[in-house]
Amino acid sequence: MKPSTAKTKGAATEIAAVKEFQEVYNLKNVERRHLSGSCDKGDIAGWARLDKSRSVCVEIKFGATLAIPKWLAELKAEKCNAQADLGFVMVRPKGKPAVKDWFIVMPFPEFMELTREAGYLHD
Repeated sequence: MKPSTAKTKGAATEIAAVKEFQEVYNLKNVERRHLSGSCDKGDIAGWARLDKSRSVCVEIKFGATLAIPKWLAELKAEKCNAQADLGFVMVRPKGKPAVKDWFIVMPFPEFMELTREAGYLHD
């Protein structure tokens, strides 16, 4: 795939994700983040808890081929750069333009913490 094609698909994927977050999940402050070079903070800005005490880092991928370990390493660095507490990789599988058909990859400890906070684990 030519770099220009990859960039176009990536941008379209990010725009679709932002639209879904805003329109379906009422995350009105979410927007595409401007490129930050070596200090990348993820692809989505403006997602935080209501009390602003914690923020979310989102890395969005057009997943024609899966590179999960690489993506999680990118996410780890981006979370650090963004000083985010929670992060995930949002993957658009090839041939699946509807956001409802995409999937999430995240570090296991963060998933378990979300599970605990939602009341599915007992301390």
